[in-house]
Amino acid sequence: MDLKKGLLILGAMLGLSPAALAESNSGWSVSSVGIWRLKPDADYFFTSGTPAKILEIDRLILNRQAKYTRRQGLVNTYTFKVGCLYQSKTPVFELQTQPLDIRITDQFNGYAFARFLVDHGQEYALRGEFLPPARLVFAPLTQSQNKRLSDLFLQLREGADLYIAILEGPNSNPRVFNVPLEGFIALSDAVLSDCTKLNEQAGSSRGEVKFLPDYVTKEPDGYAPRHYTLKPKPGTDGLTVVELQQQPDDSPQDTGSEEQKPETKLFEPGGGVASIGEDGKPIRAEDQSADLGTASGPMSIGEDGVPVVSGDQESPADAAGESGSATPQTENTP
Repeated sequence: MDLKKGLLILGAMLGLSPAALAESNSGWSVSSVGIWRLKPDADYFFTSGTPAKILEIDRLILNRQAKYTRRQGLVNTYTFKVGCLYQSKTPVFELQTQPLDIRITDQFNGYAFARFLVDHGQEYALRGEFLPPARLVFAPLTQSQNKRLSDLFLQLREGADLYIAILEGPNSNPRVFNVPLEGFIALSDAVLSDCTKLNEQAGSSRGEVKFLPDYVTKEPDGYAPRHYTLKPKPGTDGLTVVELQQQPDDSPQDTGSEEQKPETKLFEPGGGVASIGEDGKPIRAEDQSADLGTASGPMSIGEDGVPVVSGDQESPADAAGESGSATPQTENTP
C-alpha cells in the first residue's frame, strides 16, 4: 500500500474529509484540523526578523496562542483561540466563525454576547468585541469579565468539552459551537507563561490599566430566549435522582388533586355579592327565610295606599270597614 492511500485511510478513520488533507512538495500530510496547536501570535510572526527599531510590545516579545480548528463541512469552519493581550495577564479567548453566524445587529454595534459552559459546570456570559469579517474577541474589559475569563481558563485545563453559544435575540435559537478540550492542558502552561512575560517585560510603558464599569459586560435582557441555558436537561431514566427545576412565572402551578371550591357568600338583604346555587337562585341562610316573608307574585297597592293582600286574606282597611259596619250604633238618648 502506497503512502497516499495509507494517509487517506488514516484520514477516514480520524473523521477527516479529503479536504482536510493537504499536499506539499514532500508528499501528503495530515491537516491540523481537529487538534490543538501552539502557534506564535500573528502580529509577532508577521514582524519576526524585521530590521525596524521601533515595534509594538506584542510584536517584539514572543507570545503564543493555543488554537483549535474544526471543520463541519466544505465551507463551515470555526476556530477557537486562547492567547495573550497587551496589558492583561489573563489569557483572552477568540472565536472565528462565518459572517452569517453573527447577526447584522451585533456587527453594526461592534460587539456580541455569548454563553460559555465547560462540561456541566457553571455557565458564563461574556461580551465579545466584533472584528471583521467574523471574529469575536472576549477580552477582560471589566473586573467582572476578567474574573470570568480567569475562571474559565482554569476550567478549560480540567474539562472535556467547551460549549459556546452566540446569542441572537429572544426569538432565535443561539448558534452553539463545541470545542473538545483534549490536549489543551499541555499547551495552557506555555500560553499563561507568555501572557505573564509579555506584560512583565513591558514595564512602566504599560501604563495604568483601568477597567470599564461592570455593566458594560453584563448580558442585557432580550439577548437570549427566556430561560435559555447551555446546561443539559435533567434525565428521566429513573436511575438517577432528578431535581425539579423551578417552574417559570407564567407556567400553571399544580393545585393538587382536589379543586379548591370558592368561598360561599350568603345572600343578605340590602344588596351585595352573593353566591348562586345549582337552582340558579342566590344561596341564603336557613334562618333568613322568616325575614324574607312568604309572599309571592306581584304586590298591588290599593286606593288607600295599603298593600292589597292576595287570596282569602283581606287588607287591613277592608277588615276595619267590615268591622265598623257590623258594630251596631247606639243612639244617645237624652
